[in-house]
This record gives sequence, C-alpha cells and structure tokens, in this order.
Amino acid sequence: MSKQSLIKRILMTVFILIVGVFIYIYFSAFLPVLLALLTAIVFEPFVKWLQQKLKAEKRLLPVIIVFSTFIIICGASLYIILTKVASSIYEWSINIPEYAVEIQQFTNNLIVRFNQFVEEIPQGHLIIIELEKQSDALINTVTQITTQLINSLGIWLQSIPNMLFVTLVYLITFFLISLDLPKLVTIFYNLFKTETSDKLRFVSQQMNKVFLGYWKAQFVLSIGVFLITYISLLFISPRAALIMSIIIWVVDIIPLYVGPALILVPWGILAAIIGDMNTGIQLIVLAVILLILRRAIEPKVLGDSIGLNALPTVLTMYFGFVFFGVMGLILGPFVYIAIRSAKDSGLFDFALKKTQEKT
Repeated sequence: MSKQSLIKRILMTVFILIVGVFIYIYFSAFLPVLLALLTAIVFEPFVKWLQQKLKAEKRLLPVIIVFSTFIIICGASLYIILTKVASSIYEWSINIPEYAVEIQQFTNNLIVRFNQFVEEIPQGHLIIIELEKQSDALINTVTQITTQLINSLGIWLQSIPNMLFVTLVYLITFFLISLDLPKLVTIFYNLFKTETSDKLRFVSQQMNKVFLGYWKAQFVLSIGVFLITYISLLFISPRAALIMSIIIWVVDIIPLYVGPALILVPWGILAAIIGDMNTGIQLIVLAVILLILRRAIEPKVLGDSIGLNALPTVLTMYFGFVFFGVMGLILGPFVYIAIRSAKDSGLFDFALKKTQEKT
C-alpha cells in the first residue's frame, strides 16, 4: 500500500469518527431525520409491492397510498386514545362533588374516632402536637409536589408547538425520502468503488431480510399480546375490550419498547382516580404480565426470525440498551447482523486484499 493511499485511509477514518461523534452529541437534532429514513426503509417493501400491483412506472402513487395509510392509522389511534382519556377525565370531573362528600364524611368520622381515642390515653395532647407538626410538614411536601407538577405541565404545554414542528418535519422528510429512496440508495453506492459497492449491496440484501424477519417477529408477538389482552379485558372491562385491544395491538407492534404498558398503565391510573380501584389494579397487573411475557419470549422469536440464536440476541439488546438507551435496545441486533454480514461479504478482509495486491 502506498503512502498516499495510507494517508487517504487515515483521513477518511478520522472524518468518519468526527462525523460519528458529532451525530452522537447532537443525536436529538438528527433523530427526526433518522427516524424518517428508518421508517421509509421499513415501508419500502410495501411501496414496491404496490408499485408492482398497480403497474405504476413512477413511485408517487404507491408512496402516497402507503404514507396516507400510515397517517390514518397513527391519527386514528391517537384520536381514540385521546377521546378515551378525555371521556374518563370528564366522567371523573362530574363525580368530583360526590367524591368530595364521601371524603369529607370519611374524614369527619376519622377525626371523631381519633379524638375519642386520644381522650382515653394519657399525654394525649402531646400526640396531637406531634401530629400537627407532621401535618404541617406533609402540607409543605404536597405543596412542593403540586408546584413541581404544575411547572412540569407548563413546560410540557410550552413544548407542544416544538413537538408539532418536529412531527411535521418527520412526516415531510419521511414522504420525501420514501419518494426518492431508490435514487438515494444509488447515489450512496456510487460513492464507493465497484467491488466495495457490491459488498455493500450484499450487506443491504441481508439487512432487508433481517428487517422483514424483525417485522414478522413483531407481528407474531403482537398477535399473542392482542389475544391475551382481549381475553383479559373481557373480564376487566367488557365494553371497551375490543377497541382497546386493537389500540394496544397497534401500539405494541410499533417498536417503542414500552408496548401495552403505554396504554394500560395510564388507563389503570385513570380508573383508580375515578374511583374504580379494582379495575385500575387489574389493568396495571395486566400491563406488568404482558411486559414480562413479551420480554421473556421476544429474544427467542426475534432470534429465529432474523437468524440469530437467543443468546446473541439478548446480549446485543442488553449492550445496545446500556450504551444507547431504548433505541440501542431495538437496534442492537441489527448492528450485530450488519457487522456479521459485512464480514461475510469480505468488506473487512483487508489482509486478503493486501496479499492479492502483492501477488
């Protein structure tokens, strides 16, 4: 290898490292674009399938159909969730006077019983003084917590315009990338020599198989979650069993790595606040059971679908979570598959290349 070629490789490596560090530091700024690219890659098989079925030369119509379907499903799920939450809060607000009367009656009875108890024991006034001190401390604590909650709510409300803007950027970027994805892929491959480009195409083909296997595994797991949720909700909340099971199924199939808990836990908390404590506890217990079952079964199902044993799948998910959080938990197996595919394609086979050049 010549000195000029060595310097070129060193500069390229340094440049890649600098770009990697920059993206890692400002990852939140690149997140909408990266998610849009990932979403476009995930839905690319559906676009190609529609393009074949519609016999369309251009990608515009298939992309519009896939994009519109994605928007409709996400919008409908969000609408159903928000209306369910709003109706629950409305029902709770209507019953507030009744709850207030019940709490007041309970408090009055408790005070009467406590005064009777204090009168019967010696040094009862000291107990009352200590309780007054503790009650003052409790009131201060509750005031601080309430202030923090109000501040957090205010910050969250202020961030809504920013969230809407980021969501809009994500959707527009997703549509445009999906529209020009084949061109972008071709431009990317043309950046490399023919030999390297062929190896990268091999890695890309392997990753496409992995993506399909991943979504197959997610679909199989989500079907199991749907059946368990629907059967359980028939006993917990029969009226909302079907619609809530469908919402939970849609949320579960999306790789948020929170799954059913994202719906069941807030629903359980709202039910408990409204006054239906049994339903609230049952919903939270169901969320915990589904979370444990899914995380226990997922490594095996996911490993079989993407061509990994259960142990490497668990390890890549664990180390991905340790270093990169929830996104690393999802992307860990894909990174491992990409590295293994690159090795199988000979992309890292520098020693063999040197030997061939000498020969």
